[in-house]
Amino acid sequence: MAGRLKRTVEITETEYTDTVFYRFITEKEAIGLVSKTIQQYKDAYKKFSTFFGDEAERIGDIYGGMFPTWTAAMRKEGLATASINSYLSAMRSFMYWCMEPNHEYLNEHFKLRLIKAQETPPKDYTNEEIKLLIKKPDKKARFLEWRSWAMACFALGTGARIGTMAEIQIKDIDLKNAKVFYRHTKSKRLQNANLPPQLIRVLTEYINTWRTVDTQPEDYLFCGIDGEKANIDTLRQGYGVFAKSRGVNKTSIHGLRHTFARIWFENGGDVVQLSKILGHTTLTMSEHYMNAFADMAKERFIAYNPLETIGHKGAKKGVKKNKD
Repeated sequence: MAGRLKRTVEITETEYTDTVFYRFITEKEAIGLVSKTIQQYKDAYKKFSTFFGDEAERIGDIYGGMFPTWTAAMRKEGLATASINSYLSAMRSFMYWCMEPNHEYLNEHFKLRLIKAQETPPKDYTNEEIKLLIKKPDKKARFLEWRSWAMACFALGTGARIGTMAEIQIKDIDLKNAKVFYRHTKSKRLQNANLPPQLIRVLTEYINTWRTVDTQPEDYLFCGIDGEKANIDTLRQGYGVFAKSRGVNKTSIHGLRHTFARIWFENGGDVVQLSKILGHTTLTMSEHYMNAFADMAKERFIAYNPLETIGHKGAKKGVKKNKD
């Protein structure tokens, strides 16, 4: 134990925090962590190091009490709770990595807690907005409108994330067997998903109209205007323009994933299957959707309620018998 403590002191007296963070990032990149997460780590570290300056120059100078101070400053800055927690979560990953036995870069071990946020209902679309979004484009419409239309239908028909849709290649779509293969998911698990009949019709028309000339199996389904792979920001921006052109002010395609969950719940779908469809590693997020949309299913709650289905029917029979 004394030997490990001595090694820690020696390291923290000489190691710059920038150097240690670089090692952390290098290790995460080596294990294949997605670029979006890597960028979140970098953004959080930059914000943390900018705030503390020389106080955090050496890795051994960082201690647990710095994070409540940083959190309070971000609150005062007016950042949303979700944004603050995103920064804290990223720095927590770095700090806990520094505390691992094979690293021991910190002189103090501590817990880094996120702040509690008021749970809000997911931002979903109304049925009227959905009808506007899934209306088939005119034959003369440009490619970008067709692509966003097909993406909107895909998100609403499968609940897929935009990151997953961006990686779908032509060879991943099996229209005959109503299947799609997801090679990219948030959990990094390969996944096969079902395609509903209406989505098959949408994809068939989209592919036959825009993905036929010189299209190869490795080409991307939702590509750029040049036929090459489109990045997520490009797809997201294109969808936003498309939504506004349809008279819909909501421009987040992720909202269609929330809408999928809501309608699935309203139609009587169960949380376990929903969790598998959405690719959640646990039931927590799926249950969050269920809780958020609970009030919207009041009629179904009454229709399936044991006291209503048994007690109420029994009362009706009793009244009828007395009349006879």
